[in-house]
Amino acid sequence: MGITLYNIINCVGFGDGLTESGGYIAPEGCMGARLGIVGLFFLIAILRKWGGEEMDIDFSFLWSLVLGLGVYFVVVTLTGSLKWSFLAGIVGSLIGGYLFGQFMGEGGYE
Repeated sequence: MGITLYNIINCVGFGDGLTESGGYIAPEGCMGARLGIVGLFFLIAILRKWGGEEMDIDFSFLWSLVLGLGVYFVVVTLTGSLKWSFLAGIVGSLIGGYLFGQFMGEGGYE
């Protein structure tokens, strides 16, 4: 009895993805975790535009991506839960974007 790790690259740990016709598709949890990365990226881009540029607050897009997606990958690997991973990714991106933006500036993206 060991710890179950979830891998979103090859869907190990998320269950069986076999269909009745014998074909293979990604299991629902794995596909949701993959789509969560895309959703988190676009949410970070919206945070940068509305929270950073429109309100004139320094927001580091690079550190927001690094912390947000990094935390997302770690939490989804350990728990396999899309909801908790997405929430942790949002918190990580907010901390990375606004906190590091105050110390390092916006990073020069125009």
